Amino acid sequence: MRRDTLHMTLAFIGEVSESRIATLRQTAARLREEAFSLQIDRIDCWRHNRIVWAGCRQTPPPLTRLAGQLAAAEATETREFAAHVTLLRDAQCLSLPGFAPIDWPVNEFVLVESGLSDKGAHYDIIDRWPLLPSRSTRLN
Repeated sequence: MRRDTLHMTLAFIGEVSESRIATLRQTAARLREEAFSLQIDRIDCWRHNRIVWAGCRQTPPPLTRLAGQLAAAEATETREFAAHVTLLRDAQCLSLPGFAPIDWPVNEFVLVESGLSDKGAHYDIIDRWPLLPSRSTRLN
């Protein structure tokens, strides 16, 4: 995957009409969740679809709640949320490199429109919403 396409999908919505985008924005604006740090500390491969991905051994509760709220409100996909970032498609899944864990500070979430061109996938941010300051930040 190209660096500019790395992302974590919280809820897959599918194709929507322009009129539904306003509803999606209203739904997202109502969500209240604290900012958090996501520790990417795992790399693995799904052999069934040949995807190498990075994720976390323990999903932070704010991420689980946010993904759950979005899925309950708008998603069309029924699979359980799996916090991961796709790194490579059409992989052989033979051996995977080790890496040092990465702390990914998460302070917002976005509504994204995806598309395909002859250069591959591209993602355009339609709107963004900040997460609340974390309690530890507010106490300092």
